[in-house]
Amino acid sequence: MGLGNWGVPEAVRVLTLALSDPEPVVRAHAAWALGRVGSPEARAALVSKAAAESDAVVGSELAAALGS
Repeated sequence: MGLGNWGVPEAVRVLTLALSDPEPVVRAHAAWALGRVGSPEARAALVSKAAAESDAVVGSELAAALGS
């Protein structure tokens, strides 16, 4: 996901929306990208989705992005 390579806080809003995409691959890439941004807002988005994620791959990406 290009927004992760960009790595700027301005991407957080769009990436947070992508965490709710129906496709697991989109959610996984959004989690990775938010981890790269690393802002407090990005971390809050990751934390809010981590507990509710049912896909194992996405859950792994969320955990990795949070440093767990």
